[in-house]
Amino acid sequence: MRRRLGGRRRALAAVALVAAVSAVGGLRWLAPAPRVGTPPEPPGSAEPPPPASSVAPLALPAQARVVVFAPHPDDETVGVGGLLFRLAQGHTPLRVVFVTNGDGYRRALEQDFAVERPTDADYVALGELRQREALAALAHLGVARRDVRFLGFPDGGLAELWRAHWLRTHPYTSPYTKESSPPDPEGVGYDGQDLTSIVSGILRDFGPTVVVMPHPYDTHLDHAHTSYFVTEALSELEASGVLAPAPTVLTYLVHHPRWPVLPGPSFDREFPLGDLPDTRWSESELAPAALAAKRAALEEYRSQLGVMNGFLRHFLCRNELFATVDPSVLVRIAAVH
Repeated sequence: MRRRLGGRRRALAAVALVAAVSAVGGLRWLAPAPRVGTPPEPPGSAEPPPPASSVAPLALPAQARVVVFAPHPDDETVGVGGLLFRLAQGHTPLRVVFVTNGDGYRRALEQDFAVERPTDADYVALGELRQREALAALAHLGVARRDVRFLGFPDGGLAELWRAHWLRTHPYTSPYTKESSPPDPEGVGYDGQDLTSIVSGILRDFGPTVVVMPHPYDTHLDHAHTSYFVTEALSELEASGVLAPAPTVLTYLVHHPRWPVLPGPSFDREFPLGDLPDTRWSESELAPAALAAKRAALEEYRSQLGVMNGFLRHFLCRNELFATVDPSVLVRIAAVH
């Protein structure tokens, strides 16, 4: 078992890790952060969105190497599909990592496939279907199969791995598939230590200069905790000197009250969520070809469009928004374990 770093050393490592985040644009952070480990309280009335010109254009480092983490198949398309198309077209070294197979979505089985009492085999089959949908979607975006990784951790269970099943001696069992380990790796269980180790291995082997993950204030617990595990892995690698310099960390938002913000009359542009704390926004404009590819990719997710059609199509906009997060939030996440 790997030696755990002390809290103070881990905090200092996390500060170094996110220095690049705070340095972009001379960011200053004013709003308090929600407590790590719980979703933020639903905010009140949103602030009016700023003019589009006040949102900085997304700038990636030269000769970028980019890894994108998605909690479930479809999050990569709705959140960063246009960016993935741009990176693939530019032959940027790229990895897309799905933390879960999305195999615990009972509503999809009941509504799309008319399964009244889903069995564990039904949930496993749903996860396999969603993997196939993801590969078909990514093909539209130009991402090769060799650049895609499915980790197979429990859909709907990432918060439990972080909170109550961190140790390898206490794995989690999915209430859907009835499994307590991913389908492929030997000796890996549904526990926080193993998930962190696998994420660390991907980062160490690929050596990214840019890491894209969900926003830690996403109100879907799988999304928030995906960001927690990636932050944990990054901080450990930075503390050991493996990732130097520290990669740029970008986040994307999928689930949050009133998100995406689509002001009329055209409703075809995302605007920043003005009252999301600890967040600085940037945007990437989508060329017509990128938007067309994103639309084609989304059509592959038939299992999801049957139950979330309207919501998912709201992300087919002429731009995509990304957020850098207050470094102190990432420090606090990394100090939990």
